[in-house]
Amino acid sequence: MMILKEKIVMSSRQKFKTAHVILAAGSSSRMGTPKQLLSWNGTTLLGHAIQEALRVNKSSVFVILGAHHDLIYEQIHHFPVTIIKNPGWKIGMGSSIQVAIQTIMQLKLTCSAVLVSLVDQPLIDRTHFENLISVFDKNAKCIVATDLGNRIGAPAIFSTHYFDELSNLTSDYGARYIIEKYHNEIKIVSGFHKGIDIDTQQEYLALVQGKNSL
Repeated sequence: MMILKEKIVMSSRQKFKTAHVILAAGSSSRMGTPKQLLSWNGTTLLGHAIQEALRVNKSSVFVILGAHHDLIYEQIHHFPVTIIKNPGWKIGMGSSIQVAIQTIMQLKLTCSAVLVSLVDQPLIDRTHFENLISVFDKNAKCIVATDLGNRIGAPAIFSTHYFDELSNLTSDYGARYIIEKYHNEIKIVSGFHKGIDIDTQQEYLALVQGKNSL
C-alpha cells in the first residue's frame, strides 16, 4: 500500500512532539507541470516546504507522493524525511492523509499530534508552524487550524484523538471534513497573506514576481 524510505523510518522511532505530514501527491493538472518541482528560493516548492518543516524542533517529517512519484522522489530523497507513496492519490487528498496516519500508527511513532501542510503554500514558513504548535501546546485535545481569510484550513494540527477518523478518510474532503465536523473545538492561527496556494502558472508567476519585488 505504501513505499517508505526505510533508513528514515528507523530513525523516526525516536520521541517526537509532532509528526509533520506534507501533502504532495497531486498531479498538478491545472498547472500543466508538476508544481512540486517549480523553482522557489533556490530549490523547489517541495524542497522549500521540506526545509521549513525540518527547521521545527522535535518534529518528524513525512512527505506523501503520488503522481510523478519517481521524478519527484529523485529530487527529494536526500532530505532526512520519510517518503511515502500513495498509490490511491487519484481518489483525492483524503487518501493521502489516510495513508500518512496509518503509517504513523503502524510505526508507533511517539508523538502528540500530526501537523498537515500543503506543498503549494510557499509563503507558509517555520514561524507559522511554530505558532500552530504553540497554540496546540495550550489546547492539547483541540484542532488548531489556519485562518486563510476566506476559509479555515491547512496547515492544521490534529491531536492523536482524531487519528482514527483521519485514518479512515478516503475522498477529496481531506482534513477539511474533520475541521468542519469539529468546528466548535478549533483554535485559530492567522495565516492571512501567507496561506496563498498555487494552482496555475499565472498564480505561480504572480507570487514569484511579488516576492522578487519585496
